[in-house]
Amino acid sequence: MKYIILVLTIFLSVGCNKLANAHDPEKIIDLASQLKDIAAAVDGTLKFSAQQYVTSQALLLAAINNDETKLEPFKGYELKIEIQDNHAILLLCEHDVVLIEDAGCTAQSDVQHWQSTANKACEVTLNASQICSF
Repeated sequence: MKYIILVLTIFLSVGCNKLANAHDPEKIIDLASQLKDIAAAVDGTLKFSAQQYVTSQALLLAAINNDETKLEPFKGYELKIEIQDNHAILLLCEHDVVLIEDAGCTAQSDVQHWQSTANKACEVTLNASQICSF
């Protein structure tokens, strides 16, 4: 009986550990840093460009000066842009689960959802009017 409990404990420990470390922290932190830079560029383009962008993809490409190599680290992920009160918020998602959420108006990477134990849908949780007040 005690061996069954021991095996069950080991099984649960390994399973929980795998879930907690589903993403390589070094890789995700690097992506967060790059996403922060792109979010700032998108936010600046949105605020200071005289041109109106019909799609979020057009806005993104304008922000990175059509240099799609800047998007290569994000292959296999989904980048979403949401505009709130003339502020850009970018989401980095994988399989409809948000990993990182970043408002372009802030200097830091805002929310590291990938560190959470619960998966969250690929939807914005930030309120730009609260965090982008200058």
